Amino acid sequence: MKNDDDDDNTVIEAELTSSKLLSKEKPDSERTYTCYSVLVTLIGLAVRLVKISFPKAVVFDEVHFGKFASLYLERKFFFDLHPPLARLFFALIGFLVNYDGSFKFDYVGQDYIENDQILAPFLIYRVSNALVGTLIVPLIFNCLKELNCYAITCLFGSLLFALDNAQICQTRYIFLDSLLQLSIIATIYCYIRFYKYEVVTKRVFDYEWYKRLILVGVSLSCAISCKYVGVMTYATVGIAVVFNIFQLFGKLKGKQHSSVFVKHFVERLNYLVMLPFLIYLFWFFVHFQILKYDDNSESEFLSETFQDSLIPNESFITRYDQYQVRYYDNITIRHDFSDIFLCSDGYSEQTLSLFGSLGDNDTSVCVWQILPDIQEDDFDSDTVLSLNENVRLKNVETGKFLASVSNIEEGIENRFHMLGPHKMTSDLYENTLFALLPLREVDLGHVVSSNKTVFKIFNFMEESTMFIDGDLNNSTKQNATQRQPIYANKDMTKLDFAYNDWKIDEIVGIDNQREIEPFEREYQSYNFFSKWSELQKAMFMYNNDLSADHAFASDPSSWPLSLKGVLYWTKAENRNQIYLIGNILAWWFEVFSTLLYVILVILWLVLPKYTKKLINYDTREVIRGPLAFFIVGWACHYLPFYCMQRQKFLHHYLPAQMITCLFTAVFWESIISNIDENKGSNNTKTKLIRKKLTSYYMFILIPIISCFIFYAPIIYGWPILEPEQIRQREWFDIELYFK
Repeated sequence: MKNDDDDDNTVIEAELTSSKLLSKEKPDSERTYTCYSVLVTLIGLAVRLVKISFPKAVVFDEVHFGKFASLYLERKFFFDLHPPLARLFFALIGFLVNYDGSFKFDYVGQDYIENDQILAPFLIYRVSNALVGTLIVPLIFNCLKELNCYAITCLFGSLLFALDNAQICQTRYIFLDSLLQLSIIATIYCYIRFYKYEVVTKRVFDYEWYKRLILVGVSLSCAISCKYVGVMTYATVGIAVVFNIFQLFGKLKGKQHSSVFVKHFVERLNYLVMLPFLIYLFWFFVHFQILKYDDNSESEFLSETFQDSLIPNESFITRYDQYQVRYYDNITIRHDFSDIFLCSDGYSEQTLSLFGSLGDNDTSVCVWQILPDIQEDDFDSDTVLSLNENVRLKNVETGKFLASVSNIEEGIENRFHMLGPHKMTSDLYENTLFALLPLREVDLGHVVSSNKTVFKIFNFMEESTMFIDGDLNNSTKQNATQRQPIYANKDMTKLDFAYNDWKIDEIVGIDNQREIEPFEREYQSYNFFSKWSELQKAMFMYNNDLSADHAFASDPSSWPLSLKGVLYWTKAENRNQIYLIGNILAWWFEVFSTLLYVILVILWLVLPKYTKKLINYDTREVIRGPLAFFIVGWACHYLPFYCMQRQKFLHHYLPAQMITCLFTAVFWESIISNIDENKGSNNTKTKLIRKKLTSYYMFILIPIISCFIFYAPIIYGWPILEPEQIRQREWFDIELYFK
């Protein structure tokens, strides 16, 4: 049998970064590591499970993620911004306890218990999430252990996470973040083990190497399948992999420099990109297989073809008054984004106006007859209207036609007008022709139905769509009777904006026969990749639109110092409140550690000779190895939020904060152990370093634990604080109630 050691395809001859650091023996016994790991895990579990049933009411985003679990169990389609894995986890928990999904988590503060009857398995959901959050603690511990840190350092780093107020609060409720962060830390742990195996054994392409590489890919796929923040984890590992590849390119020799390098690249591409993507797609496949039924309100902004792939719920067809629209029907047209109606401006020849409501206005000027582009005597009035067909819109009250005409009458440009029959010259006729364009090309030719089909009203002559100015939209909602102009959007780059979207609200005076025979949608298959692609585009578009103000939204610059939190739940009659905030002293200490690291790196670059005298070789290895990896991970999970326009909250920083727990522990061990290498034997140095580390960590942990206890009442919601005690906790921009 051939010895693998003789095969140059399986051995790395050159040393890679941190080889000596990772090749060292662990400074403590396995028993010590195990005892400390069990201890910190039990602490993390205890602080997450204590009185977890409180409050017995919906808390913050439980209103979303609890509802999604219920809809999974009812197999009703819903739309969300996040990939399905974490939501599927809660649905599985509900399925295992035979929950039917009848409780819909309608609003924050809704009671889970009514007349002594538990309406939803909220406690099981919360405990399951807390257990997932607790698993992060031993993974942090073992990440540090794999880096050959002292057991006391592993304990310190994992305690920074286990006793963090924000991390505890976020893992006690029905949120997605626990599974997301577990996937992120699992990815970091698996990558450390993979890299360590490669640099220590110098063996590649064997069974153990592939196993560790595949585990990295699976963990990556879980991260991005929980939330799209997982892309930031891809960036973290991607930067490390690219660095590793460049090292191999520079250090592989002989035949390794070509064929083996290509193999390194291809294997990483296969298992760190292709494999995670396939697993990611698998969860969407499961998602679509479960959600087979349409609830209309959740799918109405997706394509008609997408909706046709769902089995319609008979109740909503009648409830939403959905009928196929036919030519010569009298209809009302409603703006899909703002729910205001298209109405003519009486008998005026000038611009159109909008009504915010049909209730207190002259409804006759809001009714339109939909006519074919060419009126023929033998045109069948039962012909069904389809998307992308040319139509004319005639106002029933005035008898005038909707037209898109610029520079007429009083010279008002880019407005829609009303043209009477006496002005209907051949030159202007085409200005009255409009196409009802589908939102997506896949819907070209699809039947239009009332209160369902969304379209854009497009005039080919003027090449413009009918839209409502976004600045006027809010004021129109506030003053329903105020008339606002409709604009002609001639910028085709803005064709996809929601301000261009309309729908037929109702068919006025529908006859009895059609009244008892509403539109029955036929099920049509829609291939997986088209369905997935359309949903992805809708998710990203909607995510970018989440820019509305929120009382507890915060700027990313305030996150590292935990200057402002989020109110999750409050109950005025009992003066209870739950407020998300970090362990402020711990977060400030982590920021301080990061700044010190940056200063050391700058000194290293500017004064290399001086730095070599100040910092020994082992510490320099840590600075350019594990610490660089963690600082890149922190930056990848934090800095991109500055580029996002959507709403942002403190809990978005939690993955980055988790990584700073690893960074801080490794940083201070490297600094404290930076002693004279010639001072005593190895055993003596190890004992001295361990003693110094223990003293230092205890000194730091005392105020951190005190801060955790001080802020515990507002993350648990109990015990109830007196007004003076509440005011004492209002540091920085923290805004509490009942003070």
